[in-house]
Amino acid sequence: MDVSVDPVRALVERARDLPRPPAPPLPAFFKRIPPAAKQPTPAAPTEDVALHVQAGLEPYGAPLDRKRAAHLLRRTGFGASPAQIQALTGLTAAEAAGRILDEALDREGVPFPEPPAWVDEPIPDLGGPQEIIDAFIESNIVWLDELTNGWMTLFRTVGFRERMVLVWHNHFVTQVDDYFLATHAYRYLAMLREHALGDFKAFVRAVGTDLSMLAYLNGDDNRVGAPNENYARELLELFTMGPRDRDGNDNYTQDDIVEIARALTGWIVDYIDNVPVFLNNLHDRGEKTIFGRTGNFGYDDVVDILFEERAEQVAYFACAKLYKAFVHAVPDPDLVQQMAGVMLASDFAIEPVMRALLGSAHFFDEEVIGAQLSSPLDMLIGMYGNVDLVPDAERVTLLRLFAGFIEQQVLNPPNVAGWPGYRAWLNTTSLPIRWLMTDFLLFGDNGQQPLDILAMAAQLPEASDPLVAFTLPVALAEHFMNVPVDRLDIGSVTEAFSGDLVNNPIPQEVLDGPAYRQDLAKIFLAGVPWYEWNLEEDLAPWTILFFIRFLSQFPEFHLT
Repeated sequence: MDVSVDPVRALVERARDLPRPPAPPLPAFFKRIPPAAKQPTPAAPTEDVALHVQAGLEPYGAPLDRKRAAHLLRRTGFGASPAQIQALTGLTAAEAAGRILDEALDREGVPFPEPPAWVDEPIPDLGGPQEIIDAFIESNIVWLDELTNGWMTLFRTVGFRERMVLVWHNHFVTQVDDYFLATHAYRYLAMLREHALGDFKAFVRAVGTDLSMLAYLNGDDNRVGAPNENYARELLELFTMGPRDRDGNDNYTQDDIVEIARALTGWIVDYIDNVPVFLNNLHDRGEKTIFGRTGNFGYDDVVDILFEERAEQVAYFACAKLYKAFVHAVPDPDLVQQMAGVMLASDFAIEPVMRALLGSAHFFDEEVIGAQLSSPLDMLIGMYGNVDLVPDAERVTLLRLFAGFIEQQVLNPPNVAGWPGYRAWLNTTSLPIRWLMTDFLLFGDNGQQPLDILAMAAQLPEASDPLVAFTLPVALAEHFMNVPVDRLDIGSVTEAFSGDLVNNPIPQEVLDGPAYRQDLAKIFLAGVPWYEWNLEEDLAPWTILFFIRFLSQFPEFHLT
């Protein structure tokens, strides 16, 4: 095997010269986006602070109400239907979190995706006929589309397990535009899926010899006499411990990076059999000193030493990343320390940490609910989850396009640090684009494919209420908003209710209720007499769709 040739780079260069297959046509609403708005501008710098939550990792004691059941489902999946919320309402937090975790761990009930037919396809001989090389490149592009669309469909149909895969994708980052090969992208996702709730130490060990990681961070260029420090640096800085510990002390030195890079030499990518290969003649067999320990160390030794000498730092760093993903963008140091204690006590197992976090009083505190900004994928896939629908293949392709348009291109985070997330997801440019995208999700292109909304609405308990015209708007607002409805700046609706209010007066319980209840009902009914509205009328679906569109215009709609 000629290790001096980089076949991926050769294929990428050739791919750039080939005509790309036509992309799906953009919906007409994209024409309404000014050209300058198509690249979201960075959010203004804002100092983020931790939440003021007194509760810790102790179990949340009360049975879950609908709001907290929805909170758990939306943080662990992508949206939540009324039926899913109802199924968890009344359970303890431990029971509800246990159900979600147990389902994610159930490989018989929710099996992993089957390997595609092309999973072992080798790259062609780069010295062979150009038409064979070009055909492989074109097939590879199709395979990548299939793989990415298939994964995005799992976001909706599987939920928490794939949410964990996405979280780790944003932690152990690779970029498919760099390593290019669908065969390696499949193995990368399979590796993330295998370890997503498992042993973090085994996870780190698997990441370093993953084919996409070897290519992305130049591990396959790392050899005796010419060490490449890229992976060694990111292993410490981004993947396991960060530059400093909780108290601001340095976790490692530049010398540690240099010595680790030497210990990791010798691994290359076999592009024929699609496996990592260790070549002893490319490995530095000299003594290395890492974290004060000296020996003729290799790859496995590095992982062992790292987890032995920096166990507390690794556990804290990994748990801070999980806190940011599932609770809030700014970790609570004391809560993260408690999580790290669970991780250390379970020998770096991830699942006990998530079980403790998702059942905790901290996670269900009022300050936590609605304290995250939804990512593009949360918003787009979450809409289908909220209305209990699964997007078809054509729509998934568009959702992938939309997510990339507002800076979350699946399998292609912007750099090795991943998507910055939180405030970066929402700014004065991206918010109006989100409004247009929500319009498309609700109504289709120019209103031609409205979302089938009635089945979801019928799942809401309020749908059978005799006062449905007043109770359903509030229920819809509570369902689609992750903040209390009384916090929305609805404004006073001065128009009177329509119809014969002498013979059909507004019920006293409505008049005695909060003002927002009447205001929402007036907006919802849009001139239809309250006593005539029901789910069976012809215009009911449009009434609900336009009301959800009204809700989507609130910035709070994008909190989760």
